[in-house]
Amino acid sequence: MENSNRMTKICVVCTPSFSICFNPIMMQGNALSHFIVDHNEYIPSLQKQVESLSLPWLVESDTTYADAKEIELQGFDIIVVIPGLKFMFARRGFDKKKIIHLDYFSYSTKNVNVAIRRIKEVINSSEAL
Repeated sequence: MENSNRMTKICVVCTPSFSICFNPIMMQGNALSHFIVDHNEYIPSLQKQVESLSLPWLVESDTTYADAKEIELQGFDIIVVIPGLKFMFARRGFDKKKIIHLDYFSYSTKNVNVAIRRIKEVINSSEAL
């Protein structure tokens, strides 16, 4: 997955899939997650740490409303799902080994090192295949 010539693209899913839930209240994911930390704070923190570690990764926010097929078509290698959306994200054939579900504690404290460690694990396990 990762080599010296190619960036690993990481998509952070922050909004649930339209196809899974139609309730407008549920469209916000877990009601408490927005009070814990805004994904617009977490994603730049993650990207900043990636850059400071000189990792060949590109971290972007999902713009597809959790459409796994579209995420894959956009060339993303790994999907990171924020807390509260675990059951509102349909992987639709995307390799489940390349999907990371963040836990509330590391997400709410903006502990991006947990995500970085788990992304490295996914990359290393993919390279071993």
